[in-house]
Amino acid sequence: MAQFSNLFIDIGHSAIKWRLTDSADATQLIDDFRPDSLPACSAVWLSHVAHVDVVEAIKQKFPSLAIIRTPAEYKTLRVAYPIPNELGVDRFLAMLGAQKHHPNKNLLIIDIGSALTIDVVAETGKHQGGLIMPGLSALRSSFEKFATSSNLRGFSGLQNATKAAWLGGTESMFIASIKTQIDDFLDCYTNSKVILTGGGAKDVASSMKVAVEIYDNLVLDGIEYYAQTS
Repeated sequence: MAQFSNLFIDIGHSAIKWRLTDSADATQLIDDFRPDSLPACSAVWLSHVAHVDVVEAIKQKFPSLAIIRTPAEYKTLRVAYPIPNELGVDRFLAMLGAQKHHPNKNLLIIDIGSALTIDVVAETGKHQGGLIMPGLSALRSSFEKFATSSNLRGFSGLQNATKAAWLGGTESMFIASIKTQIDDFLDCYTNSKVILTGGGAKDVASSMKVAVEIYDNLVLDGIEYYAQTS
């Protein structure tokens, strides 16, 4: 049956994710990925924000694959950027996936991955703009003296060792930035949903004091919806 299913692929900075129609999601680190890992299918829809070489390798296996680009407008979503293709296609697809799950709602979409991206979509479908910040690992690598790529969490409160103080300080900055965006959004909008996605979503959700919705692979949800409706 799989060979008659559509295949949806999301290539991020550090990992590649995919799913067949009505199947579970699969993930591999970019460094471990081989095109032979992908299953047989009838059609392929792909988005990428990096790794053109990986895209080219996948094309060798699926010559007719469809690569999604960010449009100015698609169905109910209208992008705020004057030059639409300057908006990462992952952000466009995450917004589209959020609208699929929560139509006619004011939406705050927070993607917690290699980078932290934040976008607001009004219930009218108009994208209000967004923010891009360093992810936790990038933030912790930002000051050479204390640099580490660690994603360890749980360093709340004051610390009594330099390494722990750096981990705790950067974690506090990271969480505080997210909380500020959520508070500002909820102050401005009713009929709203706060949505977290990306590899760090579940960890961050545990630090929030407001209701949030978690979607493991919102970009894949957006790709699947785009494929179904284009």
